[in-house]
Amino acid sequence: MKRLALGATGLAVEEDANVVRVTTDSANHTIDLVISVPRQSSVVLRTVNDGNVVVSDITGDIDVNDTNGSVTLDHISGSVVAHALNGKIHATFDHVAQKSMAFSSLNGNIDVTFPPDLKANLLIKSDRGDVYSDFDVQLAANGQQQIVEDNRKNGGVYQVKIDKTIHATIGGGGPEIQFTNMEGNVYIRKTGASTHE
Repeated sequence: MKRLALGATGLAVEEDANVVRVTTDSANHTIDLVISVPRQSSVVLRTVNDGNVVVSDITGDIDVNDTNGSVTLDHISGSVVAHALNGKIHATFDHVAQKSMAFSSLNGNIDVTFPPDLKANLLIKSDRGDVYSDFDVQLAANGQQQIVEDNRKNGGVYQVKIDKTIHATIGGGGPEIQFTNMEGNVYIRKTGASTHE
């Protein structure tokens, strides 16, 4: 028997109140989409299995969740929430919005380049990786916190957990930026600094 290639992608494009939603129902076929939007746009992108997300030259809020792929954000301005379950995150900012941001990966490096005038409060956690920065990072005096849970009254146990999150500031502090990684390094780069890994 011969396999018949079905060209159907299940691509659907809907617009409502100036919000455009592009979806596909093709779970068994890889589909590459190139979507052009106005430079001043906020985007929400989701992909699952064998898909990389690349965003460039956007000013606005970017929300990306990529399962089994990498996220690349190039020459962006604004704020970002980016998660790559089994992939790396690479982002280069031209300007940063005064908003909270978050970058997370389970298996992959997080490599983000910010303008030299960045002011931020950092929360950084990398279970099996190292953290590097070109910025003058001021670590908080109390780096590790103990979290105590006493559930003995309900037949449970008494637990003490150590929070390994690094609390720090850049440029005297500002909006919170979270970096969370399980298996990979975190690179917090400054535009124009030397690029050593």
